[in-house]
Amino acid sequence: MQNTMNGVRIKTWQGGAGSVQRVSFSNIQMSEVQLPIVIDQFYCDKRTCKNQTSAVALSGIDYSNIRGTYTVKPVHFACSDSMPCSGITLTGIQLKPIQEHYHLYDPFCWQTFGQLFTPPQPPIDCLQVGKPSSNQIQTDLDSC
Repeated sequence: MQNTMNGVRIKTWQGGAGSVQRVSFSNIQMSEVQLPIVIDQFYCDKRTCKNQTSAVALSGIDYSNIRGTYTVKPVHFACSDSMPCSGITLTGIQLKPIQEHYHLYDPFCWQTFGQLFTPPQPPIDCLQVGKPSSNQIQTDLDSC
C-alpha cells in the first residue's frame, strides 16, 4: 500500500494472499495528480508479468474529502476477478481536470463494489452498489 504525493494508492502484486481491511484516506488535497485515487490488484513492477488468479482481499476502504485536480483520470479501481474489492466508500470526492480541453479519461472500475455517500465530482458511475456475489460469472462482453 502506498500513500504518495502522486495520489492515494493501494497496489497489491498479482498472485498475493491475505487481506487489507478498514483503511481510510481522508482530508487530502491533490494538485495536478495523474491518478488521484487508485486501487490496483494487477500491479506489476516489471515490463511484463504473468497474470495470476489469486489476489489480496481488499475491503472496507474509505475515501473521504479528497479534493483537487488531476491530469489523466480521477479514479482507477482495478480489482481482481477472483477477489473483487468490497466495501469501498466514497464521500466528499471533488476532483477536477487540470484543463478541460484535454482528452481525459473517465473513472475506471473493475470488480469494485461499494457505496457513494455523496455525489462525487466527477460522477463515478462505474462503482457497483452492494457486495459481490460469490457465484458471479465474469465476462468481457458489454451488456445492454
